[in-house]
Amino acid sequence: MISSKSLINYFEKKRLFWWEPKDGRINVGDHLSYELVTSVLKMHGKVLVERQAAGKLLGIGSIMHFGNDGDTVWGSGINGKIDPKVHTFSSLDVRAVRGPLTKEFLENRGISCPDVFGDPGILAPLFYNKQWMQNQPESCDVLLIRHFNEGNDRYDELVGEGTRFLSPDCHPYQFIQAIVNAKRVVSSSLHGVILAEAYGIPAVYFKSGNGEHDFKYHDYYLGTGRQEGEYAFASSLEEALSINNKPIDKLNERQRVLLEAFPIEQW
Repeated sequence: MISSKSLINYFEKKRLFWWEPKDGRINVGDHLSYELVTSVLKMHGKVLVERQAAGKLLGIGSIMHFGNDGDTVWGSGINGKIDPKVHTFSSLDVRAVRGPLTKEFLENRGISCPDVFGDPGILAPLFYNKQWMQNQPESCDVLLIRHFNEGNDRYDELVGEGTRFLSPDCHPYQFIQAIVNAKRVVSSSLHGVILAEAYGIPAVYFKSGNGEHDFKYHDYYLGTGRQEGEYAFASSLEEALSINNKPIDKLNERQRVLLEAFPIEQW
């Protein structure tokens, strides 16, 4: 017999796509898409399964290759590792994309795309209050965050006094709580960078050699008001600690525009 929870999950996934590992773990960035979309809907007195529009909604993540004709895009991005031929769609309802590189990719395929940029992860401070999570005993000077597809071994040698390690296979609240209690974040996970910057914590992308493509990182930075030369990547912890990237430009305005772009009329 199918449980009511499984049935609800089935119908929710028909309406919103979010990637989940097959082993049952959580990848915080992808799970945050579900959390934020349901939170935005609660503001309007709606629930996910009430969505009436055809196709599915694509939110947080480098998930554009999962798109099909008729889907709606709200803040998603292209994954630079994926062969362009895998993107088989020719018609999308685009409300916002992660950044201008994703916009260019879509427009080259004849898909109209507005100048509304930003990963929905920048909205997290509106729903996860920073003050509630600060001043924890586990505070640190530097928080190291690995990519979901990495092991911990690379980071063991980097953890020392004043430095903590965080894995992305945890609930968004736990993940964000660790971030807001750090003075600086060094992350090979894009959403480690995004969430840190959204809460005003200086962050640097750590190129750890995990095989991730730089496309999505450039797309995010360019989509939040930075130009090349105003941000940098690091190949070592020492280099990361010497980098001071420009913060997100006009964060409050970007949050407002992204919220206004949410396709609430589909409910």
